Amino acid sequence: MAIAVGRFHDVDPHDVRSRHCRLHSVAQLDSPLLDRDHREHSDAAAGAGHTGLSPRRRSQSSPCFTTVAPAGAEHADRSESKMPRVEIIAGRHARGVRELIAEAAAAIASGTRLVPAQSGLGGALLLTGSRGGEHVAVIKQLDDTAAPGSPGIGGYESQAVLREVAAFLLDHDGFASVEPTALIKISRPAMPATMASIQRFVAHEYDAGELGPSRFSVASVHRVGILDIRLLNIDRHAGNILVKNPPSSHSASAPPPPLDLVPIDHSLCLPEQLDDPYFEWLHWPQSSLPFSDDELAYVASLDPFKDAETLRAELPSLKEPAIRILTLCTIFLKRAAAVGLCLADIGDMMTREFMAQEEGLSTLEALCKQAHDSVLPPRPPSLPCPPPDGDGVDEGTTSSCGRKHVSFGDLSFAEWAAFLDTFEQLLAAALEAKKRGALLPAPGTTTSP
Repeated sequence: MAIAVGRFHDVDPHDVRSRHCRLHSVAQLDSPLLDRDHREHSDAAAGAGHTGLSPRRRSQSSPCFTTVAPAGAEHADRSESKMPRVEIIAGRHARGVRELIAEAAAAIASGTRLVPAQSGLGGALLLTGSRGGEHVAVIKQLDDTAAPGSPGIGGYESQAVLREVAAFLLDHDGFASVEPTALIKISRPAMPATMASIQRFVAHEYDAGELGPSRFSVASVHRVGILDIRLLNIDRHAGNILVKNPPSSHSASAPPPPLDLVPIDHSLCLPEQLDDPYFEWLHWPQSSLPFSDDELAYVASLDPFKDAETLRAELPSLKEPAIRILTLCTIFLKRAAAVGLCLADIGDMMTREFMAQEEGLSTLEALCKQAHDSVLPPRPPSLPCPPPDGDGVDEGTTSSCGRKHVSFGDLSFAEWAAFLDTFEQLLAAALEAKKRGALLPAPGTTTSP
């Protein structure tokens, strides 16, 4: 878990940019720097390009924030080459990112050191501002020696870093309060460039596990849950839901206002295969309440295919199976909300059940397996099972090979489209059955005639 997110008021972003920002036209590599398969090529081309951006765009203005060169044009170029640089690789046009990077660049230029976060599994670093000593951001450095899904000694594996940025890009208009997050490259004199995600830090006193859900606002719980469903978050525990500090103007004689939540740490969202999510909010009472009109309107406005294109353009190294998980789960959310299911019902359909000490497929997984097998039939038992792909992820759902996870990396684009059509047909009946079940009286109770 990484601590994340909040506003830093001591620095005027416009003032910082005027003194610390220069725009440079940056040529981009044809192959993503974050892709392990292209690492050698990228190392050889260091300084000639950067990663995270679509190879379709060969050149564009990319903000680089540096310190001010001393007076005298003859020394400007030489002095600037000795200054730290923070370059936005992905997320430059998203809300609040340029202001965050300007503050971070000012802090780095002032000599501020990155210090390890006190909580979490490791790898997350805190950046302190150049004024006032307040935390500005949380940085997760890329370290491809780290095992997938977990932080290493020196940072996080590339897909985990990309998922942090993806969660912010998908939180349209700050609906779930994901703080500004970007993919950056930090360059310092005589040191290798560092790739990392950066997220704004927010001052907080508690996480959700330290207070309990009764204090949390219904809207905040719903909004975090809607994000988690879209991202198939398999790690939404109480420790990575921060509680915003209440307004200082609150009257002591009035009842305490509901508290709002801030979701952080999205390195385990958007898996490359269907998995058993962990939703801390699943059994909170707020999750059983109906969505508001505003929440339903937001869900209805979501465009899973447009969101997928956004990720492909901004984060081309994010793997296609993970993007397809987003498309699938967004379609599932939209259809479920439209028929009147609440957040708890939807999360329950995504969560696996344990029966007779065995873990069974969730309703969502069972539907996907049925649709997948109708498009790409299971491998006959007589044929040997292929090994997992290069990331150790089993593709497909062939039960004869003992595969448990449902993945979509083996489907062509035409097969993927056919799968989605079949899935939506199967989903309609499953949602109606869930809705009828939710309306049934509890066992042992009676209803009035």
